[in-house]
Amino acid sequence: MHAIEDRCFQIDCTIFTPNPGRLAHIGEMVKKNQADGVIQYGLQFCQPFLMEAVVRALKETCVPVLQIDTDNRMEDTGRIKARAEAFVGMHR
Repeated sequence: MHAIEDRCFQIDCTIFTPNPGRLAHIGEMVKKNQADGVIQYGLQFCQPFLMEAVVRALKETCVPVLQIDTDNRMEDTGRIKARAEAFVGMHR
């Protein structure tokens, strides 16, 4: 049971704070995948402080970041698609 409990708390969700491993893991994924940028998608009702820390950390490394906040309504689909397409187009 302790192993299951420990594994559950290794999830990189920003809700588990403090979570210093999250920033390191994101940096590792950027390097491993040679990412040209990062899109951070957040739900408006889930606003832990670490989301801002991720954006700041990535900007410090000159990795472009698009932060999208939504309440997950279908009406947001077009706006999100347009923003993501523009972001990808800018960083090709």
